[in-house]
Amino acid sequence: MDLIPLLVVALLLQVSILALQIGDAVTGFIDARRIRDTDDPEVITRTGVRELTWTTAVTAITAVLVAFAVDAAARLLFDASQPVVAFLILVATAVVAFGVGTAAVLAVVRRDRPTYARLRRDLRDRQVMQLEAEELAEFDARLADADRHVARRSAAGPTLRLVALLAVLGIGVAAAVVGFAESLPYLAIPAIVAAGLSIIAFVVAVRAAVERNAAADAVRQEQRAEVVALLERARIPQRRNVPGLRDRVARALAILREQQK
Repeated sequence: MDLIPLLVVALLLQVSILALQIGDAVTGFIDARRIRDTDDPEVITRTGVRELTWTTAVTAITAVLVAFAVDAAARLLFDASQPVVAFLILVATAVVAFGVGTAAVLAVVRRDRPTYARLRRDLRDRQVMQLEAEELAEFDARLADADRHVARRSAAGPTLRLVALLAVLGIGVAAAVVGFAESLPYLAIPAIVAAGLSIIAFVVAVRAAVERNAAADAVRQEQRAEVVALLERARIPQRRNVPGLRDRVARALAILREQQK
């Protein structure tokens, strides 16, 4: 059995996953440096660097998988005369592609998340109004929801980084063992190098994620402090205007000035 094509495919997989790891690390540091406060009620900052990178990567990977699946189904249909298997492959490919697209769309359109920025914007809009007790209770409930949302950190990022690291290491070790056993060091050594670079990229990505989370938490704390201050100010009873008070005060001041002459 010729193992060279298999080792080449394994090396390509390693390089592809490694490229995603490096992109994750670089965009993590970029986002950490660009985080700032904003009045956008949905996000802390509209950078979109990491989102754009991962969207491009996922789209490219999905397209490659679809292309391979269609090619395999065509070969099974026309060369091997296995229409049932070809149909099942096409159905599975369509399900995967549709699932990836649906997840991406839901991630984009899901905009109704409780955030401190949204609360702050709504409270600023109502500063000139006297909030009723029901409205204050609603704002308190929204603040509690925002606190719970912030406390629930997503585990998707760390999980994907760990899976990517284990995949590159697993493929690298297997390719290195087979490469040296078959006297193919020119394929085994790159597999080891890719595994080492993957470890470095993983460490850098974790550090970037820590810095980004710290910067985001600092902005969120400032936003929350302002929300709490606005709520406390809204609880202070406002003085109601008395009809004719301004005219009476003006007349009293005029009489006082006449008496002082």
